[in-house]
Amino acid sequence: MTSRRHVLSLLAAAPFAPALAGCAPNNLPDPAAGWRDPGAGETDPRRFALAHAILAPNPHNTQPWQVEFIGENEMALYCDLDRRLPFTDPFDRQITIGCGCFLENLRLAAATKGLYTQLNQFPEGEPTPRLDARPIAHVRLVPMEGYIGDPSFAEITSRRTNRNIYDVTRAPSAEQFEELNSVVTNTGEEYQGEVRWAADAEQVAQLRDLVWRAFEREMQTVGALEETFQWLRFGRDAIAEHRDGLGMDGAMMPLFKALGFLSHDAMTDPNSQSNKTALADWKKKAESAPAFLWMTTTSDTPNARMTAGRAYQRLALAAQGLGLSIHPWSQALQEYEEMADLYAEAKQLLSAGDQTVQMLVRIGHADPVPPSARRELGDFIRA
Repeated sequence: MTSRRHVLSLLAAAPFAPALAGCAPNNLPDPAAGWRDPGAGETDPRRFALAHAILAPNPHNTQPWQVEFIGENEMALYCDLDRRLPFTDPFDRQITIGCGCFLENLRLAAATKGLYTQLNQFPEGEPTPRLDARPIAHVRLVPMEGYIGDPSFAEITSRRTNRNIYDVTRAPSAEQFEELNSVVTNTGEEYQGEVRWAADAEQVAQLRDLVWRAFEREMQTVGALEETFQWLRFGRDAIAEHRDGLGMDGAMMPLFKALGFLSHDAMTDPNSQSNKTALADWKKKAESAPAFLWMTTTSDTPNARMTAGRAYQRLALAAQGLGLSIHPWSQALQEYEEMADLYAEAKQLLSAGDQTVQMLVRIGHADPVPPSARRELGDFIRA
């Protein structure tokens, strides 16, 4: 007989993790279709590039991108303002980073068609304190000669955010860290910042403790839980219907729903048994981190955030190419009131000084995970 404790242990196996079945149920769209041969058959190179851009990482998988095609070879990128995370990302810093990741994928894909991406970030000015209706970027694709290819392009469809437990005994090598650093800092881009890492036992232990306490703090903050709940997709039908957000799939999902473990009240109550069980599981994940890597910028303007996102995407693709798993642990970097003391602690522990830490990730080796859901290409194009 299935006990309450057994059911909760199953629930904790993959909390807030992107999960996709091999095919969509009930004739709903396949949420993984976008990862298979993106852009196949597209004659407009902008649509081909867009099909790869939407595979970029982004907070809570909100997919906050909208594009408007202009003329024959231009487009404008906008933020879908309804797909932001106003509680945990009050200044849209993380959303802007996700837009930078999008633009880097776009650039790599366009280059395979022999096109150079002329990019103008925030052409009508940098919005502050939050993003607004103005374009985030203007893109013009122009022919280029002598392109020899970028190996990062091949990793776009295989890149994953891996939230599994990591092999605590297998940290990346110093050579691998140096290669990731060079991918970010030696590409001639305008990135102004640093890439740093920790693999020694003492500093890794300190960072495990920090990211865990920040995660626990977020799970104890009702506003953050409410925001996350809006992006949770329980079961195959919901994942296939929405094709965004954080999917939770598995044969036991109908039982979890029937027992009320996935209800709004259960998932937004910091003291619910569901959340306590999930916390225990996530603590194991934090403790499994063999190493951490973080990226800083010398300023925290929208332009700096966007450029950091482009640099992070290059790093994530390079990590995939090296066979490394990567998972952002961003809670301690978030600027909402309840996280303020841990945010300050993170800056000190990461020796950020006057710089801003834009990304903090655990990095190492873990069992592979399936891709997260993506909406259809047309959903991202303004009429």
